[in-house]
Amino acid sequence: MTFIPVKQNRIAVEIVNQLKAAILSGRFNPGERLPTERELTRQFQVSRVVVREALRELEIKGLVRILQGPAGGAYVTGLSFDHLNNAFLDLFLYNKLSVAELIRTRMLIECEIARLAAAHADARGAERLKTALAAERSAGASHADFISNRLMVHHLLAEMSANRLLQAVATSLFRLTADVILEVKPVQAIIHRTEEHAGIVAAVLAGQPDAAAAAMKDHLDRMGRRMIKLEGTYRKRKGLDPTRPGG
Repeated sequence: MTFIPVKQNRIAVEIVNQLKAAILSGRFNPGERLPTERELTRQFQVSRVVVREALRELEIKGLVRILQGPAGGAYVTGLSFDHLNNAFLDLFLYNKLSVAELIRTRMLIECEIARLAAAHADARGAERLKTALAAERSAGASHADFISNRLMVHHLLAEMSANRLLQAVATSLFRLTADVILEVKPVQAIIHRTEEHAGIVAAVLAGQPDAAAAAMKDHLDRMGRRMIKLEGTYRKRKGLDPTRPGG
């Protein structure tokens, strides 16, 4: 394919826009390498420095990954929500949000997720939820595995909601939750009891949206009170001011 030469005063912006449009339209697939810097320089009729600036901007946006070496170049990435995940964690580390705000947001989002999951529950989803509950009860797992197992029910419910944006935001909040717990490393009992998840799952599998939402709210309220107590320790271990959560 060929690109259109651009005016000098909008060089980088126009190059980014054209390359972005080419990627989003499917002309370049995930894993495929964009034309070389030399070829892009020729097509856009600009300097290699400008092309590199545009490619770096695409990398920042998460659209390409730049590799070095003989097989290097700008490779198209599969679009994901990794930037959203990192943004939430960065906001937390820079005291722009607190554990209390995290829990309140999770409550708003996950109560709706529970409602939707109850409306969309099927045999496959039911089996996966039962397996996840069984994994929570398994002994001998590492602390990381323990946390991962405890969050699996939440991940599955988000997937079952059939709303990809809700799932993406919820997943980012789950990762922040896990980061706090993993860093502080509380005893396992401090997170929550498996019975709390079992109540949510039972309501979802029974096709009872209101009961599922109520069980989720109760669970997050209980867990949230425990997590808030961990925030000061977490911030202290990260070298942050433990007296200014979410300031």
